[in-house]
Formats: sequence, C-alpha cells, structure tokens
Amino acid sequence: MINPILRIVLLGVLILALPRVSFAQKKIEQEKGVKKKDVPSAAVDWLNDAFEGKKKVKWYEEFSNEGRAYEGKFWWDKRFHSVKFDTLGAIVDVEIEIPFEELDESIRASITDYLQSEFEDYKINRLQIQYSGESDDLEDFFDEDENEGIVIRYELEYTGKLKGEISKFWEGLFDHTGAFISQQEVEVRIMDNLIF
Repeated sequence: MINPILRIVLLGVLILALPRVSFAQKKIEQEKGVKKKDVPSAAVDWLNDAFEGKKKVKWYEEFSNEGRAYEGKFWWDKRFHSVKFDTLGAIVDVEIEIPFEELDESIRASITDYLQSEFEDYKINRLQIQYSGESDDLEDFFDEDENEGIVIRYELEYTGKLKGEISKFWEGLFDHTGAFISQQEVEVRIMDNLIF
C-alpha cells in the first residue's frame, strides 16, 4: 500500500507529465553550411536515391538541444525540402514547406482551435509537413509514391502571446489529423541561423 502523501506526490508528477504545452524547455538551434564531402556518405547516397534528378543540395550541420545532425536543403517539385540525418547518415525525417491554406479544412480547423485556445493572439509564420519512418519506406514514398510505414506530422512555426506575457516564437508539432502533440518556445539568436 502506498503512503497517502507519496500517492499525492505521484499524482502531481503524473499530471505534470501529461502531454500539454511544455514551457520550460526552449528550442535552441543553430546551423552552419558544410561541404558535401563533410556529410556522412550514407546521407548523400540516400538523398540521391530518394530524389533522383534533383538540383543542387545545400548541406548544413545543425546544432540544437537535441544534439547534432545534418540537413540537406533543396527545391524539388515546386517546394522547399529539408531532409534531416543523424551524425551517422541515417535519415531522421523529411520536411516540405507548404502554405497553411493547402491543408485539409478539418486539419486547419484542429490546429486553429488549439492556437486560439492557448494564445491571446498568434500568427502562423511557416508550416512544414513532416514525413518520418524507416529509411526504405521513406525512399519508396518519395521515389515510388508508396506510403506504407510513413508517419505524417505537421511542424508549425508561429508567434504567440500567452495571457499577460509578450509575444514569443514557438514551434508546434501536430499529428496527421491536426491534433496537438507538443510545442516549445524557440530561442531566436540573430544571425546564428542561415535562412534558405
């Protein structure tokens, strides 16, 4: 039998751990351009296989509170693409920038409802559709249009004003239906990040 005080403490910890907005941790991210020869060959090979015939890829090394990674950024099929790899060259995800207005109405409504419920005021700055999954599944998705094993999420960058505070920059993650997953404040460091 658990001590009543310990039970209350554990319940409090459980409530705090529920999937709500995390305001404690800020996302800090910096990128620097690197040459193709400095990127793991597995990353370069995967990108060449999945996006045959693409134009020039700009490579970046990314440093964040999540660790170090490599990103290949390029224009493909009338959209900006960003493909993230770990330090060994294994694919993490593919993000494609799309206009918010292109989302299905139900997904837009779900995201908008969340933002309106959490913020006094907000402005959407950028939306990316994020694809993740096993390396082979992702490659098949992009070069053969097969979607087995693919996880689709939406990464939203926005400014938002919480009650009684000033506007801040946020990054939110939503599932394929537009349901809220997580969000974190983004620490902006002038001239640290390269814009592509």
